[in-house]
Amino acid sequence: MSTTNNSRIAKNVMFMYIRMFIALCLNLFTSRILLSNLGINDYGVFNVVGGIITMFSFLNGAMTNTTSRYLTYYLGKSNTLRLSNVFNLTLLIHFIIAVAVVVLGESVGLWFLFHKMVIPESRMFAAGCLFQFSVINTFLTVITVPFNSMIIAHEKMSAFAFISLTDVILKFLIAVSLPLWGFDRLVIYGALIMSVQILDIFLYFIYCKKKFAETKIKYFWDKLLFKEMFSFAGWSLLGNFSHVFYTQGVNLILNMFCGPAVNAARGITVQVDSVVRQFATNIQAAINPQIIKSYAENNLERMKVLIFASSRYCFYLLFALALPIMLEVDFILHTWLVEVPNHTSEFLRITLITLLLNGMINPMFTANLATGKVKVYHITISVISYLFMPITFLAIKYSNQPESVFICGLISSIISLIARIFILKVQIGLSVKTYFKRVIIPNASVCALSLIVPLYLHINLQHDVFGVLITIAMSVLSVLTMTLVIGLSREERIFIIEKLKTVFNRHQK
Repeated sequence: MSTTNNSRIAKNVMFMYIRMFIALCLNLFTSRILLSNLGINDYGVFNVVGGIITMFSFLNGAMTNTTSRYLTYYLGKSNTLRLSNVFNLTLLIHFIIAVAVVVLGESVGLWFLFHKMVIPESRMFAAGCLFQFSVINTFLTVITVPFNSMIIAHEKMSAFAFISLTDVILKFLIAVSLPLWGFDRLVIYGALIMSVQILDIFLYFIYCKKKFAETKIKYFWDKLLFKEMFSFAGWSLLGNFSHVFYTQGVNLILNMFCGPAVNAARGITVQVDSVVRQFATNIQAAINPQIIKSYAENNLERMKVLIFASSRYCFYLLFALALPIMLEVDFILHTWLVEVPNHTSEFLRITLITLLLNGMINPMFTANLATGKVKVYHITISVISYLFMPITFLAIKYSNQPESVFICGLISSIISLIARIFILKVQIGLSVKTYFKRVIIPNASVCALSLIVPLYLHINLQHDVFGVLITIAMSVLSVLTMTLVIGLSREERIFIIEKLKTVFNRHQK
């Protein structure tokens, strides 16, 4: 059973890796084209306006985690009837949440847009239209969650990759087509992005209806199950609100102190951050169902093995992407973008370091969801986020340096990582010593040794196309080599080598 599950994980990771690579290329081109076609100020307006309605999506974030956990848990228990009931109940709850988000957006959100945001008067009409499109997008995104979670619970990553790639390709085509439209480009962009969201929910609905019998939509209400899920979601709500409050609060703070131009720099950073973060999420999504199912089967030892392994795998794969970007960020940005907003390179370097830490955090988040004991976990993480909000505000106010916002976020992630380790020690008996030995030391070793050759090349080679390509290639090669030599256990190394031999032999035939 374990071998079969490992093979399924490997296959799902492959699907998600291919999806990530294509999405990475397209998203990078999309950002360049979008910045060129909209301009720095309109691009900044797009990012900050979308952030307002995103702040209210913390309601959805809490139920997303709850939905994923319960669907995967009962799938692991092979309880089809319960699975169908959970799906329909979560669909009803998500509809209620979607309506609540719309109400909050059209009241508090509109007030904030017109009374607190720093937006040029000439762009207020476009910002208002964009806000309405964002409200509709968020409504549709919330409704999509139960279908998305069902696909991931069944580990059908090929379907998930196909639908998400369709989304990325269409958004790329929209960005390219903007000059062809005669109307306000910002308004047109918002309307077309909304149409893509409508297509997404249609594709998820059709796939789930054809593939999974338990997704047959019907009215279902169970007071006890609702109370159980609501209790679970209540604590997730606290954690998700703190995350959204901090991340979107940072965007608003930057807008208040620095204006739309710095929001544009953060927007570029968020684009790269989203692609790399999505990569980590996709890799983790291929492993998450097995972590939750292992807990449902009361197989805590396998659960811990998966936590250790995925914490390292995500770090290595992220580092292979992040290292060349961090070293050659200035060349990449000036090659990629027509006009690079100030502070973008500094924002990006700090954000990528933070992402490396978050890649190690994701498996622990899933493990906590699996246990259902989310109260202490979310209270602890929320307190850390809430404490860092005023610290972040004071940091930028008195330093007058936008980079201070991102440094505060990095420190917050380090403290959160330590807190999560000790929480899981209590909940599932996760050994702090073992985690340090099997995750922290290998990750730090791979990071330190992988950096030697690329850093030497970065310092000594000319920063022309040839020099940069050599540095990038050696960065990726160095990380992969160090991962294979010192980052993997003997059993993992043998498994990967055997898989590579199998693929090579098939190719030869």
